[in-house]
Amino acid sequence: MRFFLVILMFTVLMLGNSHGILAQAGKCPPIPKEYEWKVAGDYEKDRELVKKTLRWLCQTPLGEDVKQRSLANAFVLEWLAGAPDLTISVEQKWLPFLDKHEELLFVFIHGVALYKMDHPNESDESKLYVEGYKAIAELALQSKELSHSRALHPLLRAAKKSKIKQYFSDVKASSN
Repeated sequence: MRFFLVILMFTVLMLGNSHGILAQAGKCPPIPKEYEWKVAGDYEKDRELVKKTLRWLCQTPLGEDVKQRSLANAFVLEWLAGAPDLTISVEQKWLPFLDKHEELLFVFIHGVALYKMDHPNESDESKLYVEGYKAIAELALQSKELSHSRALHPLLRAAKKSKIKQYFSDVKASSN
């Protein structure tokens, strides 16, 4: 009987994970009601909180906990805007789906920022765009509307085939 329960639990976990049931994010880290960053040390003291918040933003479906998502987004974007050791460049022409889904700009920035915080010396734009695209693909696949969007179809197809780097190369080439 015990063996049967172990097999059943394993099966449920595997099926659940493959359908995104276990991929749902936890709670957003607590965002301070007031925050102010003036010098590099101020930014450094909140670095881990910003990383945790970025992780939550990159994993939590877009339609879930919208109010908390807005607060978290404002918090991390303000931190990112002033952080002395982190710069993110965005070429809108390399985000062809923004015309239909402008809300995905923030998701892209979150993905790139989280990657750069873990890899501070990374400057390869293709690697950074791939990370931003991955964040978009992960959240889009959790959304019925976004997963069926014609504008996102090429990116999502590339993500499913693990060819996001090629997708970036194609987008970049077609925008020149």
